[in-house]
Amino acid sequence: MDVLVLGAKAALAVMLLVAGGAKLADLTGFAAVVRLFIPLRGLAPAYKYLATTVAVAEVILGGASLSFPAVEWINLVVLAAGCAFAAVSVLGFARHRGKSCRCFGALSRRTFDVPGIVRSALIAAFAGVATVGVSGSAVRLGAAAQILLLAAAVLVLAVSFTAAKALATVPQARSR
Repeated sequence: MDVLVLGAKAALAVMLLVAGGAKLADLTGFAAVVRLFIPLRGLAPAYKYLATTVAVAEVILGGASLSFPAVEWINLVVLAAGCAFAAVSVLGFARHRGKSCRCFGALSRRTFDVPGIVRSALIAAFAGVATVGVSGSAVRLGAAAQILLLAAAVLVLAVSFTAAKALATVPQARSR
């Protein structure tokens, strides 16, 4: 059981790092999505700040979850984030069907649709699995291991940021 729980936890941590890094590389695109959900008349610069806050929060949460697996409250924050993703997906489908969600910045061209709701529900379910307690020995890491995991988190962040930046410069394929 520990392997399933820790696997879900690691997968979610990496997903948060990739999503956050990709959003940071495409803040303008993600800010446009934030604008769909939070109408702030006359406060256009606030959208970029909100988008940055969400992306940085995902990066911090993913890095913390990956590097400090024994800290149980992080699992609850990841679960709350997973439930928020599901809520945004459902609300996006209801109000903005077919528009880009920019959940992974320029790394994904996905839209608010039924498969998106299913994906976000699976993320929330994985986050629920990750809250199940595991044996202390399964998550006990020394400082060196935590530093290496944090370094791995930085590498994942850098790769996702770079890939999203590169893809953002490629024009979208036009439908025929």
